[in-house]
Amino acid sequence: MAALLLILGVLAFVASTLVYALQPGAGVDPSLGPGPWQAGSQGPPPVPVDLPALFLRPRGLGMGGLLAAVWAALAYHAGRRWSEGRQARAAAALGVKQGPVQNHKRGAGGAEALPLTLGLLAGAAWPWLWPGQPFYAFLLSAAMLSGFLVAAMRDIHVGGHVRRSSSLGFVAGWGLLACLAVLTGVLRDQLGLPQEGAAIAALLIGSVAAVRVQLRLERRIGFSLALIWGLIGVAASTVTTDAAIATMTVIAIAIVAVALVRVMT
Repeated sequence: MAALLLILGVLAFVASTLVYALQPGAGVDPSLGPGPWQAGSQGPPPVPVDLPALFLRPRGLGMGGLLAAVWAALAYHAGRRWSEGRQARAAAALGVKQGPVQNHKRGAGGAEALPLTLGLLAGAAWPWLWPGQPFYAFLLSAAMLSGFLVAAMRDIHVGGHVRRSSSLGFVAGWGLLACLAVLTGVLRDQLGLPQEGAAIAALLIGSVAAVRVQLRLERRIGFSLALIWGLIGVAASTVTTDAAIATMTVIAIAIVAVALVRVMT
């Protein structure tokens, strides 16, 4: 049952984010005005990047590939858990008492299913609240991130071995970036901070949190790989419009890379 609910949650998340990504739109929050502009410059003023749209409506291969990789990681994990459940039931039918069946009966094999499913449902809902209701979108994105992180850090018992899923870590890395992007919008709209200041504050918070999470995940590096991938995309998208955000993003990449090197050595 846990595996079935997980598959349904994955389908709901993928379908919702796919439909949202294909919706017509420029990918720019209408509340954003022109960016810094000098008098006498030629051409239209640069428009600040709508950061949540980078993750929800990617316009380039890099960020589009990141979203597709998240879908693939979720499909892989759900398929693997379904397969392991079938193997456990088959072994139970044969009267096997040790190994995967014993772990399955303890419930440890599906320990990550409930928080992951709840996170997926929240992740399927919050994009449709952005940017109209940024505060509620942020609350749901935070719930999504919490579910992903709890699932990624849960121990999974398979065949007498304990492991943590690197694919779920990858999904959690994407979830952290998406949540920080929404937090930037909330700080900008609710507190009146400029987008640059809001993004820098969110990136500082995210960098500290990312280091702590990666140290707990130890050698499961999917989390940091997703972060670095997404941060590179953010830096590339903001380098011509928001130099301060691009610079802080590069610093965040360096911080995550240091944590990654530490757990790998």
